[in-house]
Amino acid sequence: MKQIKIAAMLFVVAGLMLLNACSSSDDSTTLGNWTKTTPYKGVKRSGAFSFTIGTAVYVGLGFDGDDYWSDAYSFDINNGYWQAIKPFPGKPRERAVAFAVDGKGYVGLGYNRDEDKQELGDFWVYDPTTNEWDSLGLFGGSARYNAIAFAIGSKGYVGTGYDGDNTNSDFWEYDPSSNTWKEVVSYPGEKIESGLAFVINGKAYIGTGRDNGSYNLDFWEFVPGADGGSPTWTKRSPDTDQSDYDEFKLAMYHHDAVAVVDGTTAYIVGGVSSSGAADKAVYSFDATTFNWDTKTSFEGSARSLAVGFVLNNRIFVGTGQNGTSRYDDVWEFKPLEEYDETN
Repeated sequence: MKQIKIAAMLFVVAGLMLLNACSSSDDSTTLGNWTKTTPYKGVKRSGAFSFTIGTAVYVGLGFDGDDYWSDAYSFDINNGYWQAIKPFPGKPRERAVAFAVDGKGYVGLGYNRDEDKQELGDFWVYDPTTNEWDSLGLFGGSARYNAIAFAIGSKGYVGTGYDGDNTNSDFWEYDPSSNTWKEVVSYPGEKIESGLAFVINGKAYIGTGRDNGSYNLDFWEFVPGADGGSPTWTKRSPDTDQSDYDEFKLAMYHHDAVAVVDGTTAYIVGGVSSSGAADKAVYSFDATTFNWDTKTSFEGSARSLAVGFVLNNRIFVGTGQNGTSRYDDVWEFKPLEEYDETN
């Protein structure tokens, strides 16, 4: 009888362990799924620009490994297809910057090794209502490429990058209403090129990048000055003893990655890691808690110099390069959808 009771108890314990294992498996469901969508209409390329206006994204310029391109295309999420817009009238280039303010897109700077002056300093504006580009003259700082740019409110901001001689930390504010540039407080971290910026709730966050091949762990928050005042910078790098420091470090040790924002969360995708290889890793940053985490890796080919954009709260990443390979595929990221390796 005693042996029967022991056997029964062991059976119950085994059942509870199995139930707990199943529950743990359910709790550890991987969230974040990538699905392939409509490919970019132009040739495969890297180093393209992108900006969004309303429900449409505009993507153009870039380098295919042999040629620099001037073509550009728009994709409206309500239509679901790419269509050509008027070609960029300036010199073809890659690694330009872009931002959108008040329904117009602004594109400038960049690189073209076929030019006598390889680093470019001109700026242009595109009006989607007329499908026309207009010249805005020269950028306020030195001609450069691998800079970062973003818009907050009615102003655009451009800074960092490489000008052929130096890696830079200067920052400039652009006022479209007067077509003027004003130098503002410089980026206080290490000088960088090939970094990234994203905007959440009227604040910009700047990080990643490199200087002379060296990576750094700077991550800063930028807030524009009120009523024409000076902007403020606040360091947002976590302390080394914080639980998410390793994820933060891995995210920052990249250059030529791309950032996309959904609500108060930013996702950093791909880029070239400190190993020197193109990466598929995805990291998230929560601007309400300042926490970092890893997410489901990008399911296309590992790549750098891609474009990322968000339309109607839907996240997309596409184009880019890995070594000599260029891409025209575009993928949608669904951060709250269960991972499905068949998609």
